Amino acid sequence: MADPNFMQYVQGRGQSFNPFGTGNKVYGSGRSMPNLGPTSSPEGYAERDKKAKARRNAMLRRLKATQRGRYMSSDYLTPRS
Repeated sequence: MADPNFMQYVQGRGQSFNPFGTGNKVYGSGRSMPNLGPTSSPEGYAERDKKAKARRNAMLRRLKATQRGRYMSSDYLTPRS
């Protein structure tokens, strides 16, 4: 006797996400990548990039001061963001 829910099982309906599963994932509307397509508001990306650049520059200034042995300079003593 055939299982009436077999096709739903094969198609993956009603099952939880398995990160170790094989095959392409489908993220609504037939897309295979979750972040494909235009973004509705790119301002958040610019803010994130600006903060990351400031953090990187602060770390590089501190590293350069450390390599030169300037442990009392403002570049070394300024708190990192």
